[in-house]
Amino acid sequence: MKKFLLRKISTMSVIILVNTIKKQIRFFSIMNKGQIKITSRLHKEFSEKINMGGETYLIDSEDLGIENPFMVTRIYHRGAVISSHKIYYGDLLDKPDFDNKLTELMQRQQQHAIKALKFDNIAQNRTCKDYIKKTETLLKSNNQKEALRLLTNAIEHYPDNPFICSYQGCLDAIVNKKYSKGINTCRNAFKVLKEQVPFGEEFFFPILYLNLGKAYLAANKRKEAYASFKKGLDLDEGNRELINEMKKLGTRRKQLLPFLKRSNPLNKYIGKLSYKFKKTPII
Repeated sequence: MKKFLLRKISTMSVIILVNTIKKQIRFFSIMNKGQIKITSRLHKEFSEKINMGGETYLIDSEDLGIENPFMVTRIYHRGAVISSHKIYYGDLLDKPDFDNKLTELMQRQQQHAIKALKFDNIAQNRTCKDYIKKTETLLKSNNQKEALRLLTNAIEHYPDNPFICSYQGCLDAIVNKKYSKGINTCRNAFKVLKEQVPFGEEFFFPILYLNLGKAYLAANKRKEAYASFKKGLDLDEGNRELINEMKKLGTRRKQLLPFLKRSNPLNKYIGKLSYKFKKTPII
């Protein structure tokens, strides 16, 4: 019985040893025209701890093996995965310097993860004022697309900020040509502001009227745009941006029949006649 147990233990030890060796050794795969390639079976893993904003993060990149040629990079915070990215590396298997290429790829993945984490950390630490200030700077340089990208990120952190909503709606109409959606977002910003600032909210209205007017202009609604700019100027007559937008639209002539609405057909007809008469040269 003792000999039997010893023999069984020896056999099991050999099996375990063989399996261990199999996991460690390289295997051969037949390539084109009898070419033999040696590829490592060993799975690789990189881990790195970084401190950011008083918090510790673990960035871990793991090779799932050539049978499943993917690399997974995970970011851990307080024991939980907060981000994960998977990349395929099957195109590297035929490379003669496969191990080096795989190591380089893993290092690049680590660096990309660190950069993404830093960017996200900066974005989260940005205040509403930071976003609005940066947006205004981008708009002054006529970089509307970049401003919209920034606001799309801002709205995730501050969905109830009326100014961020107003800017985002305005640019949604101008850049993405989503006129109705953009106009509605701009209009809704007034409601949000009134809920948050029940008294004295008119002080903040000019910028909201400016953005609403621009959204109307993008939709080619000049009459509504003019009305919006005019309301903004009634509250802040020295606002340079509103003045410039009004100048671009041109000064509207006074109604010839002031006791009737401007939209009245009679006012429109007489206005057209007077305009034609004004253009006709006197001989």
